[in-house]
Amino acid sequence: WMEEVPVPEIGPNDVLIKIKKTAICGTDVHIYNWDQWAQKTVPVPMVTGHEFVGTVADFGAAVTEYKIGQRVSGEGHIVCGHCRNCRAGRGHLCRNTLGVGVNRPGAFGE
Repeated sequence: WMEEVPVPEIGPNDVLIKIKKTAICGTDVHIYNWDQWAQKTVPVPMVTGHEFVGTVADFGAAVTEYKIGQRVSGEGHIVCGHCRNCRAGRGHLCRNTLGVGVNRPGAFGE
């Protein structure tokens, strides 16, 4: 299915990216097949897709490292940065991880 959804509102630490290219991986196949994992993990409706490249379209007030029009690629995982694992440099073990295109709006949108 396809439907029109509003452009997400950005928070102070967010970056809005105009998507240029995307890719499909196993996570996207799970979501497409709407298997048991997807059903318990992905809230509906959700714009999926987490492998992408694009340009910065807008950013929040606290963002200082990017410029409008800058080319970027995305990391599909958003970690909290504050938990024990994040503070120890083990963000890949963050229990508060959010997935782009899984728990937050993703890249399969125009």
